[in-house]
Amino acid sequence: MYTVGDLLKHLKQTTVFYISPEFSITDARDYMKEKSIGAVSVKSNDTLVGILTERDMLWKCELRDDLSQVKVETIMTPAKDIVSVTPGVDLEECFNLMDVHRVRHLPVVDDGELVGMLSIRDLVRAIVDQQIFISSQLENYITGRS
Repeated sequence: MYTVGDLLKHLKQTTVFYISPEFSITDARDYMKEKSIGAVSVKSNDTLVGILTERDMLWKCELRDDLSQVKVETIMTPAKDIVSVTPGVDLEECFNLMDVHRVRHLPVVDDGELVGMLSIRDLVRAIVDQQIFISSQLENYITGRS
């Protein structure tokens, strides 16, 4: 079966982006927009302290607040609450984790180090590609084509 590690090898974007918990929400938003990402890791002193997602910004910020004065650490999901996976995890298990925990991004941790960030879009694309490949292989087998 296809694993997280397999998927990471084939993703176009493999850079793990980080911001500081001291960033303002406005700065974090601008950074995420610049990088075209929906979630960013939050690091302090080379330690993962949380993750900030578009959903965090949307659900936890008040429109009347001056978001240039609100710090990332006040709305991020803290490290203790992050659901993560390792490179050996099957993609179906990732889907199950995302569903059960109602998250759209899964950090990938290998030997305590953050090595990637999977989005629901990454998983859907990989599983659809995998199903298309399996379908074409079955069709070739049934029709006798090689």
